[in-house]
Amino acid sequence: MEIALVIIITCLLCGLLFGIISTVAGIGGGVMYVPFMSLFLLLPMISAVDTSSFIILISSAAAFLTYWKDGRTDLKSSVIFGCFSILGSFICTILFDVIFTIDSTVLKWIFAVVLLFTSIIMIKKARKSRLAAKNSTEDPVEFSLKNHDYKAHLKKGIPLFILAGFLAKLIGIGGGVINTPSLNIVLEYPIHNATAISTSIIFFTAIYNTIVNTITGQIDFIIGILIGIGAILGSIVGAKLSNKIPKVVLQYFVAIVLVILSIRMFF
Repeated sequence: MEIALVIIITCLLCGLLFGIISTVAGIGGGVMYVPFMSLFLLLPMISAVDTSSFIILISSAAAFLTYWKDGRTDLKSSVIFGCFSILGSFICTILFDVIFTIDSTVLKWIFAVVLLFTSIIMIKKARKSRLAAKNSTEDPVEFSLKNHDYKAHLKKGIPLFILAGFLAKLIGIGGGVINTPSLNIVLEYPIHNATAISTSIIFFTAIYNTIVNTITGQIDFIIGILIGIGAILGSIVGAKLSNKIPKVVLQYFVAIVLVILSIRMFF
């Protein structure tokens, strides 16, 4: 009884912490959920990956509604980007659930290099923004989410959204580690909007992945619900907190998270 209580409290607290971090950084949280369930709760790796997608669905839904209410995400563009991400997940389903089986170790190493490279770009962009803010004597231009012309660079973003969805299905991450820098760097959304839209994309992608994993996977719904409850609270807190963090600070924060994730994937 005491062990069960400890597990319940641990799941709730870890869900809360992971929910805050993943929402502020605009990532799905799977890179934290999967190792926690696999190493500490001793779930089989396949079950941990599938359960992670379910938790991501729960937590990203709460964050998505919060961001939408605050006017920081746009439904139309999020659905468009989300469709490409779902396409990536669908391709992964066909390739590795139907046709082939794959050892994801090499893929994780390649992905870790991508994360590290992206974090370096994000740090450079944050430094550039900080210098521009110091040297600028003009009032900042007001950003309009509805009038932002993302279509000008959409062709460059499509392969990245597909890749994010592909990896979301393959290794149980949300895909935000690719979505957020893609939205910020390629499609030129301000970092606060990039993290919010990334969470929206994660939500729509997680719907697909949870449905597929329910049919063909090994979701542990009890563990998923416990962590998910904490993650919902963490997502709400994270969504409110990220809006109060200065742009440059949030850029550095996202970059640091990406570095940590890349190191975790290497080892």
